[in-house]
Amino acid sequence: MYAKYYQDELLFLRELGREFARANPDAAPFLAESGTDPDVERLLEGFAFLTARIRQKLDDELPEFTHALMEMFWPHYLRPIPSFTIMQFEATTQAARESRVIARGAELSSLPVDSTPCTFRTTQDVNLQPVQLRAVEVHKGAVPQIVLRFRLPEGLTLDKVNLSSLRLYLAGEPPVTRALYLCLCRYARQITAMREQLGGASQPIPLAGAKIKPVGLGESEGLLPYSRLSFPGFRLLQEYFAFPQKFMFVDITGLEGLQKGGLAGSFDLVIQLSRLPDNMPPVSLANVALNCAPAVNLFKHDADPVRIDPRRTEYKIRPGGVDPAHFEIYTIDRVFGLTRGTAKPKDFRPLFRVGVAGAGGSYYRARTENAIVGEGTDVFITPVSGGDVQGAEDVETLSMELTCTNRQLPTRLGLGDISVLTSNSPQFARFKNITKPSASVPPPLGDDLHWRLLSHLSINYFSLLEVEALRSLLTLYNFRARVDRQAENAHRLLLEGVQKVSSAPATRMFMGAPVRGLDVEIEFNEDNLGGEGEVFLLGAVLSEFFAQYVSLNAFSRLKVRGIKRAEVHEYAARAGRRVML
Repeated sequence: MYAKYYQDELLFLRELGREFARANPDAAPFLAESGTDPDVERLLEGFAFLTARIRQKLDDELPEFTHALMEMFWPHYLRPIPSFTIMQFEATTQAARESRVIARGAELSSLPVDSTPCTFRTTQDVNLQPVQLRAVEVHKGAVPQIVLRFRLPEGLTLDKVNLSSLRLYLAGEPPVTRALYLCLCRYARQITAMREQLGGASQPIPLAGAKIKPVGLGESEGLLPYSRLSFPGFRLLQEYFAFPQKFMFVDITGLEGLQKGGLAGSFDLVIQLSRLPDNMPPVSLANVALNCAPAVNLFKHDADPVRIDPRRTEYKIRPGGVDPAHFEIYTIDRVFGLTRGTAKPKDFRPLFRVGVAGAGGSYYRARTENAIVGEGTDVFITPVSGGDVQGAEDVETLSMELTCTNRQLPTRLGLGDISVLTSNSPQFARFKNITKPSASVPPPLGDDLHWRLLSHLSINYFSLLEVEALRSLLTLYNFRARVDRQAENAHRLLLEGVQKVSSAPATRMFMGAPVRGLDVEIEFNEDNLGGEGEVFLLGAVLSEFFAQYVSLNAFSRLKVRGIKRAEVHEYAARAGRRVML
């Protein structure tokens, strides 16, 4: 955007300057034609650069005010969306015969890209199980089934393995994964285990209470670190549009009965379905994976120290490293300096933050803008003390601890390139990325940011129960549609697919007492969304979002209806989680 202003100003100087020179011959030497005087040419270019900055500032429409309010109430909205991928782990030989837990937050590195490795961290625990998936089958018929065939490492039997649950990742193209998700989370009726006996006969293993649960909708399962100031329901929408693969996980629980399989070294899970989706695509072993978790390109990083200059009020934060352009600031975690004459650190707190009160103390004001050179954003910091922007005279340098991304470097990685151990990687497992890392997306810092602020201020639960309001909310959090033409077209179809939103008050009995709530029904054109499976997934996300938005001691219950095939998906009533002040 800045380059456009610069070119406009330079063109203005060259074209209108030529006319002015003809009308005022005495000024002609100072408005020389391009190439006749290199010194004058450089002067005009420098003047165009400065006036372009002034024009951009005038067109910003008071971004400091808008950014300050956003930082106070919706800080997540000013942050870039980093790259995401799906990681798969495999136990080493020594650990392949026992269950091990890889805690969320494990750091994984990639092969270098332009001499800079990209660092990812997992966002879910991985229960590394000593079991291998050897086949996935879909049986059509009067009672359709999905059969998952497993085997144990050689010498290991079911009576020695404690498999209480299995987490599956549904991999592949969206039509396949959404159809599988719909089958497992909506149409599954019963789960039976089978073990092979001597002679080839199969024997059922009773699994009392086995069921399938979707993964990725809980607050502890988010990809993005959200501030406590941000409404957690917004994260669901943001992640749905940024990386829907994070919702393609399911847990099969209640498998403790597998230990009754005795000396068997393999078993099958037979999932009986009430029906199959229309036009069920072919499913193979490549569409289901074990020992997987989402990972995000976020990591701790230090900035280059900033030397305080009393003649300046604002400083650009430069992440440390061989090439600072390989890093983009996600959050500023800490700002501090050493007081002159002492070794005592002086901490600076964010100025625009709820809970920061009083005129005393040392603060900083951060400002994010689109990068002048390259893609992404740049962050600038201003020390403030007691309302004075010259707020760091008693320190020589400012040091900053950051959380960063690698900008667009991860998009140059291929499958399997994220496989390098770090000091915070599991030492008992190998790993690799089984999806290509997604592209980073900058925050919406353009001319319409103040309108997005007003949209946030106007949101409430009842206003969302209208078609246009729901469409506006979905548009607010589809950052990728602003920079990706294909995502923009898909989002336009999605908005057109939202046909009707209706609601009615309802009452349910809970523990012997009546509880008031709201029944919500949304009608979609499922063809606009890509099929019944995508409608069901979006409904699951919206059901959780409404539950987050409803106040305590109330409930919401969502019903989604497809207008083409008249299929209805009803979601369980969800207790409200929002505390009313």
